[in-house]
Amino acid sequence: MAIEFVNGRPRSVRTEDELAQELEDALEAMSPEEQEAVFHYLQRMEQGERDVLDSFVRADYSEEPVDPLTFLQDEYYLGEVGNNMWPKLQQDFVELFQGGYSEAILSGSIGWGKSFFATCGLAYVLYQMSCLVNPQQAYGLSPGTSLAIAVMSATREAARRVPLAELGNKLQLSPYFKERCPFKIATTMYEIRFPTKKMMVIAGSTSSAAIGTNVFAGFVDEMAFMGAKRQADTMGRMVSVDKSEVLTKAIVRRMKSRFMKAGKLPGLMFLVSSKERPVAYIEQKIEEARETNDPSVFIREYSTWDVRPKEDFTGKTFQVAVGNETVRSKLDPTPEDIAWYAETQLRIIDVPEEYRPDFESDLEGGLRDIAGIATESVSLFIHRREKIIESTDTRLKSPLDVEEWMSGDPLEFWWERVAVPFERPIPGGFTEKAWRPLRHPGAPRYVHIDVSLVGDCAGLCIAHTAGHVEVVRRDFHGETYSEVAPVIETDLLLRIHPPPGDEIFLGDLRGIVYEFQSHGFVVSYASLDGWQSADTRQQFRHRGIESDVLSVDKTVVPYESMKTALYEGRLRLQPHEAVQKELRELQRIQKTKGIIPKFMVDHPPRGKKDVSDALAGVVHSLMVRQPGMPIVPMMSERNAMGEQRQDDSWVTGGKVMVPPSASVRGASRGMVGQKVSQKQPMPFVRG
Repeated sequence: MAIEFVNGRPRSVRTEDELAQELEDALEAMSPEEQEAVFHYLQRMEQGERDVLDSFVRADYSEEPVDPLTFLQDEYYLGEVGNNMWPKLQQDFVELFQGGYSEAILSGSIGWGKSFFATCGLAYVLYQMSCLVNPQQAYGLSPGTSLAIAVMSATREAARRVPLAELGNKLQLSPYFKERCPFKIATTMYEIRFPTKKMMVIAGSTSSAAIGTNVFAGFVDEMAFMGAKRQADTMGRMVSVDKSEVLTKAIVRRMKSRFMKAGKLPGLMFLVSSKERPVAYIEQKIEEARETNDPSVFIREYSTWDVRPKEDFTGKTFQVAVGNETVRSKLDPTPEDIAWYAETQLRIIDVPEEYRPDFESDLEGGLRDIAGIATESVSLFIHRREKIIESTDTRLKSPLDVEEWMSGDPLEFWWERVAVPFERPIPGGFTEKAWRPLRHPGAPRYVHIDVSLVGDCAGLCIAHTAGHVEVVRRDFHGETYSEVAPVIETDLLLRIHPPPGDEIFLGDLRGIVYEFQSHGFVVSYASLDGWQSADTRQQFRHRGIESDVLSVDKTVVPYESMKTALYEGRLRLQPHEAVQKELRELQRIQKTKGIIPKFMVDHPPRGKKDVSDALAGVVHSLMVRQPGMPIVPMMSERNAMGEQRQDDSWVTGGKVMVPPSASVRGASRGMVGQKVSQKQPMPFVRG
């Protein structure tokens, strides 16, 4: 299947080569006797015996089904409602059922007729099945068993209220179904039953709704809005997965187990949803079909104006530049903007002038709901996504080669990247080997650990204040004022995975912090967000590290502190793809309703925020807590042993916020003698 992009939208197209290959595959799947029968009938048809096809059809059908367009337009079938389908969609309907597809993905904007199209499609599937003399025998099932169509939504009530009700209303307006295939709608049972053919339509929100049934076709509605659920992965870890993914795969497995033949399914699976986020499961399905050229997948994405007749609009349009995870969308881009967006391979769309008020009041909402384009800004916490890229400072190195690590596995540090070894005198005329951080050796380091539950990942961040700058802010009356605020640099960003079927041992995380201590980093404060962290906080205090509990889930204040530092250019991050992805996907979600609603920051389904939680916690602590020792000016990468200092005026805009004569007290505090080596494995001491 070729997937063409029309105005930036994917659209499946059948090729002649694919049709030929499909016929070849079907023949190869037949037994020698079946192949001989097919060639026999084809030979007779070539000789002019046209009634041969009719007799072949009558072998399974009580009557030959009408074609899709006739079913839609003829008043005896679905004409009373089918004639209201836009002509463009009627063409798609014909292509869907004549193309041999087994999966239909319908996406895009709200209001173009996705559910209407899908329920008409289910009605045609039911009609085709009803034309069979014995549907069970035709599909190799035991006599008396029921054939089912599963319609699913986020809740069982939503499935009954939308897809089941829409399908039932269409069937009630069809003389054919009333006379030839009578049915009973049991809304209290969330079912439509066809007693004479032993068929049923079942509504539900979980795969258990179809337990014990032979699911022939399916319909999953509004997939992108189903949310997430937790389940164990193949490694035994509890992970967050998209509910629509779990539901879709469960239904398809049932369909394949009963009806798969020669790699084909005779029924249809409708996957329907308006646009929400690019990471939604339905978006992944479209991308998978595009990458694999899956010939069984039918894809249609439309905006509200794509399917309506042109005479409904004046013909005047305006342009919208569509952003992505790092670039914001823009209304009425200038010629320079258009050239830049084109250079960066971003889309420029033309929108009918009638929709301008909708886009002016909510640009991202207009792109999503009217233009049918998935955007990152559904409920984004960080809207200025370019700031995430700008915050990355390639000068900041990590002592680790990995961004993610499994607890209990060997972990190697490359300390030469972030610290310098030297010899220092000790009483008795001896010397010992020690380490000093390359960047700001006197700055106390703060730690935040996002403690995980069983099966979850944990996040660890170590950071420090690298100086201060003067920032201009605005009060509630619109007046500007200036304040001095800290510049924050990260020393470590790390996601920790639990071992398969086990949980993370907090002693491993303490060991990482102790490694920093032993290499000259003055760790003065640590915060943790879990009640189960009491032992770790006690152990930290024994090592001279003040510690406390700080939850980034119960309040948005830590995340607001981090966002403020990010927007003001005061946050410098090591290159770390995982944390950039987490920050881009963070969402602001309303937690409670009422006169004064409360909000929380969360990740999308299939997303994570372990490292960003740790980052928000440590940034907040550095901004609100006074360190246990003075902050010294920025040091050169050569160290402070009487060697050259660097000019820090670029950090403070010419204002030195901390006197240059500030003491370097504590620069060696917490160091222990270490043997200098090029590559040192991390020694963990459990407990």
